[in-house]
Amino acid sequence: MVHLIPAYRQKLKLCKPVVRTSKKWTSEAVEDLQACLDSTDWDVFRTATNSLHEYTEAVTSYISFCEDCCVPSCTRVSYNNDKPWFTAKLRRLRLDKEEAFRSGDKDRLKEAKYKFSKAVKEAKRLYSEKLQHQFSANDSASVWKGLRQIPNYKPKAPHSFNDQRLANEFY
Repeated sequence: MVHLIPAYRQKLKLCKPVVRTSKKWTSEAVEDLQACLDSTDWDVFRTATNSLHEYTEAVTSYISFCEDCCVPSCTRVSYNNDKPWFTAKLRRLRLDKEEAFRSGDKDRLKEAKYKFSKAVKEAKRLYSEKLQHQFSANDSASVWKGLRQIPNYKPKAPHSFNDQRLANEFY
């Protein structure tokens, strides 16, 4: 018996899913943050610190704390093989289809499959129209962005944000 191992690896298994957290800046959240910052006694920070560096650190930390308290965050898991046209609505319909399959109700499963496939066709059509509009509008920046998205190409930044040497040069 010969055991053959393929030389390639599936795209999904090559990279772990990326968890992205973003803030939802709604008008209510901005008002809450503004109220929080307006009610702050900023002189407390000035009297509690001895140097400008400590003062800046304390104020920015407090602003970050207020932002975390007032602005809700949204966590999203993105897999390496996610399609750009696969929306949250499609995700819900797919989960409904899976739930109908698990329940064993054939009529509900048939209806869920139909809704899902119809929504997939519509999402693909809309995405295709969006790409065609970008090509016809001569919007080269969005065209290149779309072309980079297909193979999941991300250009490397010349400097990373964690580059300590660069930070020391500006300090």
